[in-house]
Amino acid sequence: MIDAIGYTAGFLAMISFLPQVMRTLHTKKAADVSLAMLILTLTTNILYVAYGLLLSLYPIVTMIGVMTCIVLLQIVLTVKYRNNSRMANKPDPGDGK
Repeated sequence: MIDAIGYTAGFLAMISFLPQVMRTLHTKKAADVSLAMLILTLTTNILYVAYGLLLSLYPIVTMIGVMTCIVLLQIVLTVKYRNNSRMANKPDPGDGK
């Protein structure tokens, strides 16, 4: 039972960033996504993976490793689409407004 709780928590942590990744991919906007939070989460995940490796806790290494890849993807998307969000809020000079 205790292992089931741990695996469930790990799985939920692993997929926790997927909704944001999917939204960013869909809208191609990321101005409201905090890059500082993503970098902090990435750093935390790297430390957890190291901890898991040192203690041979491979389920933690696997789940947090996958989460780290998802967070890295979100960082790339945030950097890539950050300007799209800013440009969408600027008036078009040819619009006549």
